[in-house]
Amino acid sequence: MICLDTNIAQLLTFEFWNDRADIIMTLIAGIALLFTIIQLRSGRKESRRATAYSTYQEYLKLCFDNVVLAYGNKNEIIKNGEITKEYPWFVSQMLFAFEQILENDNSDEQWKVSIKSQLKRHAWYMKRSNTANRDEWNHELRIIINEVIAEDK
Repeated sequence: MICLDTNIAQLLTFEFWNDRADIIMTLIAGIALLFTIIQLRSGRKESRRATAYSTYQEYLKLCFDNVVLAYGNKNEIIKNGEITKEYPWFVSQMLFAFEQILENDNSDEQWKVSIKSQLKRHAWYMKRSNTANRDEWNHELRIIINEVIAEDK
């Protein structure tokens, strides 16, 4: 039985620590569990951020490989009254990349600013594109697309 003895020498006895071992081990296990949960969340967040950066890097490579399409210049994309056959595919790939970025790292507002900036170049096409106007895209991307289309009036 533990009594309320205030003698400091009692802290040095085996019985004192043995009686409290279960409580101490529970506290240590709780702290270790908390630390593990924090590490897992941090690792998951960093992994998602890395995926978003990688996806954006792939998008930039697509832009580099298709400079004319990346600028979204209507005069260069429409030839003889027809949109070049590559452009709708470029826009679809761009939207898919942006959707992946938002799904992986939507807590960073800078992504939304960057995506909106890129989409503004293609607003003229997104107004009439079935692909851009379908409800198949991520909710946050739909919001950005709608803002870009509304601002392009």
